[in-house]
Amino acid sequence: MFRTPGTALTLRRAAADRIFVAIRITDEPELRDGEQVLVRPIRLADGDQLTGLHARLSPDSIYWRYFGFKSTLSPAEVRRFTDITEEWRFALIAVRSTGQLAGVARYEGQADRTDAEIALIVDDALQHRGLGTLLLQRLVDVAMMSGMTSLTAVVLASNRPMLHLLQALHLPSTSARDSGSVEVRLQLAGLELPADRSRVAAAHMAEAAAIRAGLAS
Repeated sequence: MFRTPGTALTLRRAAADRIFVAIRITDEPELRDGEQVLVRPIRLADGDQLTGLHARLSPDSIYWRYFGFKSTLSPAEVRRFTDITEEWRFALIAVRSTGQLAGVARYEGQADRTDAEIALIVDDALQHRGLGTLLLQRLVDVAMMSGMTSLTAVVLASNRPMLHLLQALHLPSTSARDSGSVEVRLQLAGLELPADRSRVAAAHMAEAAAIRAGLAS
């Protein structure tokens, strides 16, 4: 569900060489069981919630996300994950009505490139309820509007849920196996978004730009 209070924002993304004029909206989709979550760009102030999310993850979820055991996130990692100052990095989070962080989808690119690597983590308590697909789809939409032409996910071969999520996006893709992992490359070039998804993605991009400029907290 999208609520539109009616405040306009203008966002210029040099990498995409386009101007987006977006209505400030609140992105509040429902999960399969009817629970509503708030989806928005991550902020530096989300550090404590991100640390809490990591503490709730099962060993398998941590292993699949980081390819090894990680008992905690270091302060430097928390800051890097929450302080997104570059236009070629992006992270969307889902927040429950309690304020608890439910999941994070992000891409990490490089300056002057149009490809990036994606990653996803979802609270174990909310897995298999559609949240992962929801976050990934919105992240892909943002990437497309930002001018990205491909997104790559390096996934452990044992991480079947993530591989299924990537397939569920129904995007042109290629995959290659190497030493127990699968590299899935999603091809975005030439694809177009429906108007409603474009509007939501543009609003997320506008909010992220405001966060970078210090206009939002």
